[in-house]
Amino acid sequence: MSLLGSVEFTSSTGDTLDVPAGKRRSVLALLALEINRVVPVERFFDLVWDGDPPPQARAALQGHIAGLRKLCDGTSLTVVTQAPGYLLRGDEEQVDARRFDRLIAEARTAPDEQATELLGQALALWRGEPLTGVPEGELRTRWGNDLAEARLRTLEEWAQRLLTLGRAGEATGAIEAALREDGLREPLVRLLMLALLQEGRQAEALTAYHRCRRLLADQLGVVPGPALQGALAEVLDQAGSEEPVAPSPTPPARSSAPAPVAAARTQVPRQLPRLQGGLVGRDAETDWLDEQLGADGDGGGLAVVTGAAGSGKSTTVLRWAHQRADGFPDGQLFADLRGLDRGSPVEPHEVCRTFLQALGVPEPQIPDEPARAEDLYRSVTQSLRLLVVLDNVGRADTVRPLIPAGSGSSMVVTSRNVLSDLVVLDGAATLSLGALPVSDAIELVERLVGGERVRAEPEMTLRLVELCDRLPLALRIAVARLTARPAWLIGDLVEELEDERMRLELLDTAGESSVTAALGATLHQLSPDAVRLLTRLALHPGVEIDAPAAAALLGANEQVARAALGILAVFHLVTEVSPGRFTCHDLVRLYSARLGEHDLTAEERQQAAERLLDYYLAATVRAGSFTTLHRGGPPPAGGSEPSLPALADAGQALDWFRREEPTLRALVESASTERAYGPAWRLADAAVTLYHGTGTVSAWLSCVQAGLRAAERSGEPVAVGRMTAAVGAALTERGRPGEAVRHLRQAVQYQEALELSVDLVRSRLALGVAEAALGQHEFAADVFELALEESRRLGDARAEGLTLATMAEALLACGKNAAALDRARQARTILADLPTSNTALTALVSEADAQRRLGRDDESEQLWAEAITAAADLGHTRVLATAEWRYATLLEGLGRRTEALVHLRRAAELAAERHDAAASARIAEDLRRLTEAEADPASASDPVPPHASLPAANA
Repeated sequence: MSLLGSVEFTSSTGDTLDVPAGKRRSVLALLALEINRVVPVERFFDLVWDGDPPPQARAALQGHIAGLRKLCDGTSLTVVTQAPGYLLRGDEEQVDARRFDRLIAEARTAPDEQATELLGQALALWRGEPLTGVPEGELRTRWGNDLAEARLRTLEEWAQRLLTLGRAGEATGAIEAALREDGLREPLVRLLMLALLQEGRQAEALTAYHRCRRLLADQLGVVPGPALQGALAEVLDQAGSEEPVAPSPTPPARSSAPAPVAAARTQVPRQLPRLQGGLVGRDAETDWLDEQLGADGDGGGLAVVTGAAGSGKSTTVLRWAHQRADGFPDGQLFADLRGLDRGSPVEPHEVCRTFLQALGVPEPQIPDEPARAEDLYRSVTQSLRLLVVLDNVGRADTVRPLIPAGSGSSMVVTSRNVLSDLVVLDGAATLSLGALPVSDAIELVERLVGGERVRAEPEMTLRLVELCDRLPLALRIAVARLTARPAWLIGDLVEELEDERMRLELLDTAGESSVTAALGATLHQLSPDAVRLLTRLALHPGVEIDAPAAAALLGANEQVARAALGILAVFHLVTEVSPGRFTCHDLVRLYSARLGEHDLTAEERQQAAERLLDYYLAATVRAGSFTTLHRGGPPPAGGSEPSLPALADAGQALDWFRREEPTLRALVESASTERAYGPAWRLADAAVTLYHGTGTVSAWLSCVQAGLRAAERSGEPVAVGRMTAAVGAALTERGRPGEAVRHLRQAVQYQEALELSVDLVRSRLALGVAEAALGQHEFAADVFELALEESRRLGDARAEGLTLATMAEALLACGKNAAALDRARQARTILADLPTSNTALTALVSEADAQRRLGRDDESEQLWAEAITAAADLGHTRVLATAEWRYATLLEGLGRRTEALVHLRRAAELAAERHDAAASARIAEDLRRLTEAEADPASASDPVPPHASLPAANA
């Protein structure tokens, strides 16, 4: 099996076997990289699905594993299921990456001649970029980079061995090829120079050095390191050249630069401020600082620690700096640049002068011209081992002049700004400091008020840290109120903080350390559009927001909104939780609400809220168009067309709805003005078809009940009839058919008084489903026949398809399997052009189940595979749960109990995910029975055919 190039699978006869899908190649590659080791399912999710697996990922993984098992047939490799995942079993030598590792390991203990041969064999295994054919993502990035780095290290070791043997010329071609890919790799440039020198090609060696020197200066702003300079010295020494070894420093020294000053060091500078007490946690961040900046004084790093206001950036960095100070024997320099101060940020040339004085340079010898002083600073720090801490930095250009020149020094910067220029131009490593973990936040409270008070009120302590967003500053201010009031319980403070109107005031102090002051210090750094968005952000009721929704709040285009969100993210007022989606702390949301009340008129706030509601209505109609037959319609006229999410198919529509459902429901539930009633009920109505595909049953019912209240307030008869029916259908889904019947009969009465419409057909169908759930099958059959007749009178083929699909389900429940099959097939024929609609998928499930009940197992299994694949690909959790459940019944009947259990467990997971209590209870009973049968086959009873409620009405 080949991984060191294109991912290829070779049969025992030497033929290359096709691995068709990118995801399947990824699964194969991961199994091969970990051959003979179990790969947990979660690791597949992390690496193959980049840590963000869709709901159908587990089913898709099972499909890929099944396909790879077939691929391995006839070979010595096998794919085995072994908890908690899967493994590829076989000879590791069949995987070129593992053969590569073995050759390198043998070479490390071998004499030079033998090691050179082994390393050459290892390099010969490579056929190009590793893992070619695996889609871009976490697997290719993580493993591909590691493999590529291992190849370069092997090349360096091979070349060094050849150099020792006097045969370095054999490596020059391979080194030059590698440098064409990465010309900044100094160890390879050094080896190339020495190899060329060994061959008597001094001029080419000098050319190689200067090419690398220019690249380092242009792309990284640094000079060649000691090893490369040492190689240059060797070349010059052998060539008898007088060319100077050391290049100009970067930035290039100005002609007016002073000569280096011999600093009169009377004492080592120790400028770190006093360490604030009470810091807890942040161990991972401390380890990261060690790694980037050099534990025990190894130095050589530049790091930027960013984070939201009050997240403890300065305290974390200063604690680390105090702990590691002894590793920097030439001193520690500190400056607060006050980068967020509106009027008086500290200029870098002022800091430079202060640092030079601390390093022993007499003030008269420090040039007044900033550029010359900076040159002097670089000269003085060239050979020192310093730790430089810059706090509260606002801009990257204020940092660059203060970076010490020597490779033994380190600098760490704190900022609310991400300072991306330092990353791009100076190679800085960045760490974003988030909220404290819950355990650390509780420990902080315990340290401040005492463990006895915390242990007495554990639940109130947990609520306290959540109300403070687990931010150290907010927690300190809140707890200060407790320490000033010894008689207070933690619950008393929590009760005060629960009032959102007062929370920010309670977390304010008289000084600059208040939460409001910390947040407000960022405002003048923002663009005007970012400030405008921040003042409106609290009007969005969801946990997450994206650019189209932000555009609606701003009344601007999506490009403007995306830029505004980007600026807010740069200053940690919002956090990007997934590509294009942002969230913020509650304290930022409360601050936004305060800004909105202060800076916006009531009319401006209302207009922004109405634009947001109109946007979500238009977006939901757009998403629902992929899964519905009739529902929805254009949003109310009057505003400009909002930017809508880019959706290409039903799967993307359901993914969008899963993310946005809490926001949609909150908007419907909060409709409180006359102008909002119409959009609110229409939004609930448009969401119905999407709830049929995904979402929880309780959320579905809550949304349509709020929609009914808005419809009643609007006074529109069509609205009241439609939403009454929607509530009835949701009640049936919730397992409350008695209440559902009352609503649905009322809806039918509303709609019978109006013209014949699809709404009436849908209401009749929902009524029939509810009656059938109560055991009134004969009455339900009459209702369905009337609905079928009305759909045909309308001349609406899709309404007829909806009716036929619903009837198929009802006929199955009555045991009329042949009639159910006929109705399901008719529905699928009519809806052939809408295969991803709720109704078409429901008809497919009914057809598969009818075939099973009629004893046509092969036809049934083929249809089940089609239904499960389609529902999994779309993320249609409702249909997928039913299909997995009923397919398990087929498998059990065929004696394939182990497979049946897999599908039944998946059905249980999906039912629990949807909060479908009725289905969960019935699936749990089937699981219990089947598990017992698997343990004791003799006790097995006949399987009970499940009838998962899956009404198509309103779909």
